[in-house]
Order: sequence, then structure tokens, then C-alpha cells
Amino acid sequence: MASGLVVHIEVAGERHTELLTHERIRIGTREDCDLRLRPEALPAAGGDLVLLELARANGHYRVADFTPALPLSHNGLPIARGASVEDGDRVSGGADEQQTLTLQFFPVEAPSAIATAGRRAEPFVAPFIEHAAMEAAATARRDDAKVFLREFTRELVREISWSTKIITLLIAVALVGGMLYFGFAAFDELKRSRRRLEEQNAQIALLNQQVRESQNQFAGVRQTNEDIINSLSLAPKLRGEYGNGVCLISGLYIFVEAGTGRPLRYPGSQAAASPADPAAVVPDAEQETTFLTPDGDGPVAEFPYVGTGFHVGGGYIVTNRHVASEPWSADERAMVFGSAVAGRPRISKLLAYFPERSQGFPLKVRQVSQRDDLAVAQIEPAESLGSIPTLPLEGEGPASPTAAATVGKPVVLMGYPSGPDRILASLPDEQATEIKQRYGASLDVLVSRLAELKVLKPLLTQGHITDLETRRIVYDARTGQGGSGAPLFGPSGRVIGVNFAVFVEIADANFAVPIRYALPLLERAGWKNPAAQAAPDAAGKDDQKETKPAEAAKPR
Repeated sequence: MASGLVVHIEVAGERHTELLTHERIRIGTREDCDLRLRPEALPAAGGDLVLLELARANGHYRVADFTPALPLSHNGLPIARGASVEDGDRVSGGADEQQTLTLQFFPVEAPSAIATAGRRAEPFVAPFIEHAAMEAAATARRDDAKVFLREFTRELVREISWSTKIITLLIAVALVGGMLYFGFAAFDELKRSRRRLEEQNAQIALLNQQVRESQNQFAGVRQTNEDIINSLSLAPKLRGEYGNGVCLISGLYIFVEAGTGRPLRYPGSQAAASPADPAAVVPDAEQETTFLTPDGDGPVAEFPYVGTGFHVGGGYIVTNRHVASEPWSADERAMVFGSAVAGRPRISKLLAYFPERSQGFPLKVRQVSQRDDLAVAQIEPAESLGSIPTLPLEGEGPASPTAAATVGKPVVLMGYPSGPDRILASLPDEQATEIKQRYGASLDVLVSRLAELKVLKPLLTQGHITDLETRRIVYDARTGQGGSGAPLFGPSGRVIGVNFAVFVEIADANFAVPIRYALPLLERAGWKNPAAQAAPDAAGKDDQKETKPAEAAKPR
């Protein structure tokens, strides 16, 4: 039995659904119609009219009346009065396709109080759908989809049993719990992974630090090995580069009478004696007072000596004070004669002999330090030296190391210890014997002959710096008498000091004046070097102060 009618209207592209429950349902454009249409939706009908009227009889809606102004069809056939309106029936009409009116009907039946067995022949509309449709028809908002969904959900929840609800709730709780569990597990695993990553980063940083320390150790070992190799190869390198720039200095000094300046001579009875060996003509100290006299007819008493110097450029030679200007201060013979005769010592000859040069070069003393055992002489003209190498000085150029003189550093000494005796010892025995027999009577003549033969070569000895004092470098490279004024090379290959004395009570304990104290002397002497960067030093200000060498140190 139909208790209402759901009408679905389609006209001019618009769609709408209405639920009507009246006994008689009028559809048209008039104001008293149950389902009112806009007049502009049906322009062909013209004016206010009742398009279609349905009446409920015996539980079914039938066509009670219709207007002929607009041709209508019922399920594709001309509409007729009394025709029953079934579920899904269509009533349509219009002048053209755009203005066609379509009405589709869905009767709403009330549920029977008695449930019949078997399949119903007619479709069944759920009460909640009917209720939702009626509510949608009664409300002014016409939100059919939302109302339908709400009522559908409400009815669905009402129809679900409690056991199903509990199971669904348990499943939902299990799902939420599982998600939370897996979420917390993933978060905890992320924390552990981050912690392991931090630990690995710390281990990597530690390994990197250990690698850097190992690299530093390897670098230190490599540097040590390089230092050892350089120290072993330093001497041959220095000999090849600067050996010809180290000269043997040969000199003569005499005694002159105070006041007159006449040289002291040997007595006539000693005329045949060799002036090269004054000790042979001095029988003892008691005869010293009568041994030399300015009135004698014998030869002038000459006292030869040798030392070492080195070329620093421009013809300037650096050596010791006791080699260039005061040789008698380190000569035991001069001490004996000086106390016995009324005379003053004076240098009469000073020559520099370089390797590979057959003649000596006269030296002129330019500057003497009274505090340090240093002197600067010059060869004039400097062009006469030709290709004599120039020895580099520590502190001379901007590339010089600042800590070349350090305890433990290797050093090389290059000089002429023992003078011509060592050179003769390096020659074949027959040649050495012949030279000594022919020229050995005079030290000056012997050195000149060795220079002519071009056998003069400096001796190189190696050692290490054992101590550093304010104005001294203590080292253990061996040397001897004749090595005074020899250059002391540091590991950089530059001259760091000038040898001047040996500590007689300790073997291999030698002294050198730091080369920086020679730079002011060179500057005052007129030495010019474009690369020089001589810094002011307190040593240059105190050069005029007289000091005596230490009693335990003996000049060579």
C-alpha cells in the first residue's frame, strides 16, 4: 500500500526529488499545487495551470486529471486518466528537447504488520530511507546526500549486533595498538640507529686522529731520515760548492825595537840558522835576552804561522783576530821572545792561498773586533779573485732559517788544521819527502810551493752542536792548529760560526763565534751584498771593549 510518492523531476537541465504524502497530488505552476514548477520552466504551457493531478485509491496512485496544453506521455504512451502509477513510471512532455519535463515516480509503501513468507513481488523501501526522504522534504536545506548518509550510518549502526561492534572495536583497538607499537618500535630503532651512528662517528674521529698522529710520526721519522741523509751528504756538497772559497792564510810577523822601529835580528853567529824554526836557534831562556838585537848582522827574525779564512764576496775575507792582526797572542814563541827582548811584534806579510790558485793574494786588514776573536780582511782588487765562490752566511738573506744553531744539529767544519803538514801527509811519500827537503826550511816558501802545485785543499770534519752560549757555539767536529778562522757550516749549508779555539781539557770540544757578530764588522768594512739583511746587534756596539780569551780555551 502506497503511503507516499517520491517524485524525481528533470526539467531544463535541473534535477530535483520530492516526497509527497497527500491523497491528491497536484503538479503544476499554480500556487496551490503540491509540487509547484516555475512558469519559465514550461513556457509552452502558458500561464498558471495544474499540469498533472494524481489521486490515491486503494493504496495506489492513479492519474486523476492532466492538462492538454502540454502533450504528456506515460512511459512513452499517451497519458490516460485512471492509469496507475507504478514504481519507476515516467511522465514526460514538452515543446522541444531543452524544455522537456520528465517526472519519475517511486511509490513509498508502508510496511505490513504481518511478515509474509517468500519473496516479495514488489520492491521494498527501507523505513530509514523513507524517513530520510520525508525529513529531506520537510527541511528547507534540501541536503539530501548528507541526510541520506547520516540516516544510513545511523541505521547501519542500529542494525549491527553488539558482538559485531565489540569485535570491530577490538579490531580497531588492535590496529591502533599495533600502529602505536610499530611506531614506538620504529622510533626506538631510529634512536638506536642514531646512537650507533654517533658512536661510529666518534670512532671514525678517533681513527682520523690516530691517522693524523701516525702521519705526524711518519713525517717526523721521514724528517729525521732526511736530516741524517742530508748530514751525510752535506760535507761532499759543501766541498764541491764552497771548498774553493776557503783559503789558507800564511803570515809572518817580526819584532821591532821600541822607539826606532828597527827589526830585531839574529846575531851573526846564528846567521846560518833557519828562520823558519826559531826554536832551533834559541838554546834556552837564559840566552833569550842576548839572542835578538837590532844591531846584529844576521837575518831578521821572522815568525811564520798559518790560519784559515773564507771569502764572503767582494774580496772580503772573514777570519780570526789572532790570525789577521795579532798572531803573537796565540803563539808560544812570541810569548817567550816578548818577555825577553825590548821589542814590539808587527806583521810583515799576510797572504791568502785558495785551492786551484797557484799564487797567494795579499790581505789588508779592514776591521777587527776587540770583544770577539773576529777580523775582516780584503783582497784588492776583488776582480783578481775571478770565480772564487762566495760562502753564504746565516742571517744574510730572507730565506735563512731562524734556528740553524740548535743543540744536536749537525755541523761541518772546513779549514786547514795542521797547515802544510796535513797536506804533505796526503801526498805520496816520495813527493812529500822531496818537497819537504827542498822547501821545508821556510814555512812561507813551503806554502807557496804547495800552492804552485795546486794541492792545497781544505779538510772537512763533521760533528754536532753540543752547547750554545751567549757568544759561543760549542761543537765536536775535530780540528787543530791552523784551523783558526775556519767556517762552521750548519745543516742549512750556510756559515753559522767562525772557529777560534779548542777546550784543551776535553777532547773534541771546540768553540766558534756566531757569524752574526761578524756582520757588523763586514758592514763597517764596506762589504756590500744585495741579499744582506744585517740586523742591529749588541755585539757591534761592544767591539771596542778589550777582553781576554778564557784561560781554558786555546786559540788554534
